[in-house]
Amino acid sequence: MRYMLLLLLYFASLSTAFSQTNDSLNWDLAQQEFMDGNYEKSCSLYINICNILNNSYAEIYSRDIEDLQKTYSIDELELENKIEQNRIITLSIITCLLIAALFSFIIIYFRKQNRQITRSRKALLHARKMEEESIRTKSLFLSNMSHEIRTPLNAISGFAEIVTMSDLDQGTREQCNDLIQLNSELLVKLINDVIDISCLNLSNMELHFEDCELVMFCNNVIKTVSAVKQSNATISFESDFPELWMKIDSGRLQQLLINLLINATKFTKEGSIILKLEMKDNETVQFSVTDTGCGIPEEKQKTIFKRFEKLDEQASGFGLGLSICQIIIKRLDGHIWIDTTYTQGARFIFTLPLNKQNN
Repeated sequence: MRYMLLLLLYFASLSTAFSQTNDSLNWDLAQQEFMDGNYEKSCSLYINICNILNNSYAEIYSRDIEDLQKTYSIDELELENKIEQNRIITLSIITCLLIAALFSFIIIYFRKQNRQITRSRKALLHARKMEEESIRTKSLFLSNMSHEIRTPLNAISGFAEIVTMSDLDQGTREQCNDLIQLNSELLVKLINDVIDISCLNLSNMELHFEDCELVMFCNNVIKTVSAVKQSNATISFESDFPELWMKIDSGRLQQLLINLLINATKFTKEGSIILKLEMKDNETVQFSVTDTGCGIPEEKQKTIFKRFEKLDEQASGFGLGLSICQIIIKRLDGHIWIDTTYTQGARFIFTLPLNKQNN
């Protein structure tokens, strides 16, 4: 009975697998012995068949394992190759980025250096131009000074010598005295202009503000200029206000107006010169000096406020009056310009704040 149970178990486990083997003769013999009742012999045959199957399966499994190991090794190599390729690609990308960053830095650096070189070159050219302009201005200043100072000095010296003559009549003596006085005043004005232009600037100019009634002030300036003018032009004052009070440095304002009016008389031998006062807005006063003289050429209008710039080289003065006016007006927070729309002569306009405080 024990043998029969073993045979049944073998038969159940091997019946399917046996079809895959070539030992069909032993299998048929084992079946025949089982049918004949020779269970022990049949069990022995089945055990032999099982050993044969185990050996066969061991060989098959060994080959399968070797195949699997080979496949695993190939897959492992392929994985390592892919990892290596990815590492190489990553390193290549990083290297390219570093090279690109290096080139970008080099380009930016050289551009910055080029900009600095360009700025330095421009600064050098500007310095050279300033040096040339300074030399030209100095030469022009010395030339103008020698000419302008020599003229009144020669007149003073000559008329002073005439005055000392004993046979000179009283009328001629008085006329010589007047000419000496006139040239003395001209000489003083020329020297004052030189002192002003050398001392005045926006930082060290001292201002002393006080209440000033502008209408009466302007009328007094007109009287002063009319008394010393060397022109047949009429000088007048216009204003829409019976009076207008303003906080201003009256000395500087007088200097401004006299410079502009005297400048107008030099180029207006006939006709009229008008000083006009008006309000531009509630906080700003506007002055204008209009003449019917020769006017200012367009090419001169942009440079007329520069130092030593003269409209007529034969006219008296150093060409400093308008430059001094511009410095004073800037210090007073004002603005001065030429009215380019006026074509009957020249018109200078400047504005000042109505109530600027001293600072």
